Amino acid sequence: MTKRATKRDFKAAIYEQLARGTRAMASPQRLELLDLLSQAPRTVEALAKVAGLTMANTSRHLQILRAAHLLESQRSGPFVTYRLAAEQVGHVLRELRVMAESRLAEVEQIRRQFLTDSCISNVMPAFTV
Repeated sequence: MTKRATKRDFKAAIYEQLARGTRAMASPQRLELLDLLSQAPRTVEALAKVAGLTMANTSRHLQILRAAHLLESQRSGPFVTYRLAAEQVGHVLRELRVMAESRLAEVEQIRRQFLTDSCISNVMPAFTV
């Protein structure tokens, strides 16, 4: 006889799947790759160049994000192009940014330091989400 699933079992299974996605995003490099892909689909080569990562490192980060169903990929000859799997991925990233800007004083300190060092007065750094 099999055990009947309880409400607790259901909740545990749901939260495990939610954690799967957040674990995949729990890397500054992967957040940057998601940010770049929220702007437009890109190849591994283009992402590596813009993010300042090696091809191997970029590819590994993309595999993790794809395994969490946050990205989709399409092969065209020797190139693989990645894109966000759904509009909601971009929404989550934007909400994360809004939360960080409103709740983490360090975000504002980093922005001020960037603007001071760059001698730019009204420009936001390229965090585009």
